[in-house]
Amino acid sequence: MNEPTRLPEKSSSFQASISSLTLGTLYEAVLAFSSQDSFETFWPSVCQNVRWLIPSRRMGILLCVVEESFEIAGMFERGSFHKPVDPHFTPEGELKRALAQKNAQWVRNPRHLNAGETSHFTRWLLQDHPDMLFVLPMRVKGKTIGALLFAIASVEETDKPMLSTLGTIYALHTGMACTLLRISEERRAMQDRLILQEKMASLGSLVAGIAHEINSPIGTVQSATDVVARCIKRIESLFAEGKPPEDVSVNVWCQTAFKILKENTELIAMAGGRIANLVRSLRNFARLDEAEYQRASLREGLESTLTLLEAELKDRIIVVKEFHEIPEMFCYPGQLNQVFMSLLQNATEAIEGLGTIRIKTFTKDDFVHIQISDSGRGIAPERLKKIFNFAFSERGPRVKMGSGLVTAYSIVQRHRGDINVESRLGEGSTFTVSLPMEDGVRINES
Repeated sequence: MNEPTRLPEKSSSFQASISSLTLGTLYEAVLAFSSQDSFETFWPSVCQNVRWLIPSRRMGILLCVVEESFEIAGMFERGSFHKPVDPHFTPEGELKRALAQKNAQWVRNPRHLNAGETSHFTRWLLQDHPDMLFVLPMRVKGKTIGALLFAIASVEETDKPMLSTLGTIYALHTGMACTLLRISEERRAMQDRLILQEKMASLGSLVAGIAHEINSPIGTVQSATDVVARCIKRIESLFAEGKPPEDVSVNVWCQTAFKILKENTELIAMAGGRIANLVRSLRNFARLDEAEYQRASLREGLESTLTLLEAELKDRIIVVKEFHEIPEMFCYPGQLNQVFMSLLQNATEAIEGLGTIRIKTFTKDDFVHIQISDSGRGIAPERLKKIFNFAFSERGPRVKMGSGLVTAYSIVQRHRGDINVESRLGEGSTFTVSLPMEDGVRINES
């Protein structure tokens, strides 16, 4: 039989509890900054939480730019985080040597740093005359990406190993989180560029049709204006000649002229309304003069997109609308309009000759669903699995990269939604966009 386990002495028990508390604090500190999704909140969170691990008077964050040159990402003192006016920093002397090391470094008597060290950042760091500087390199995959600097008071030699270990772990997680956040921001920037490029491509492909649609009512306005001008000129000439109002021929001509004027006025009003509708639809599609994130009507976006595509649909494709009641949603309406444009353009291109596009909106299971079906040629099963990947197609003498569905999928995912597609060769395709109905909850941009 094994001997019963002895209870630890009071001092070792106390030491164990202190270690557990420190590791728990480290875990909570790491967890706090790991949830940040932008550098604007990330660095302040790093500074606020590390002070429970490392008691410091001032703290600085340095990021590597080029060899032996750093960018000051932030400065922290007395619970306040701020950025320097001049973020460039080139260390010298002992601080330079400490920053070049791979492990945690203790710089004693920092006030006696190289006399040539006169940068504003160094003067700020040493302003309270600290006993030492604690330098923690942030390393990712064996490469130093920056460092955390602490100006601290005297530390017992027996406490330094634990502080070095805890600080190294914290700096390691900070470096990893920083790298992941930078990658996420770069990916987000690339997605934004892709969305903008796809929007410009969509608008570019619509230019010819919109120009034709606007040109027709403008021609009507110009023609009607010319007729109105000639009628007015003729009436003025009759009055100038002093023709008596009781002259039958003059009365008949005036009645005809007034009838022509009335008809042309109606034509001008109708043409002007058509132009205004096109402009309104284009503005609603682009959403250039409104806040990017807002409550918007998806039905209104669908109607505007259909108006812009009218030239491609007219006399060839019948659009059947089944618009059931759906709520307005907080979203990026300009981006969702781009999704509708991409899906409707694909449906139009899939129909050779005459055909039908059916648009249905409905709610189910706390989701808003927008279903776009076409009677086109359909999609082969082997292509259906890769429908949301980048693809290349040959059109005439040029090879074009198709990114419309890729961008549409990215936008819907950004809204925490999904796109499903069903298709059979020769029978057409159905794309269903599903968006969660979460009222007033801002969308995660990561």
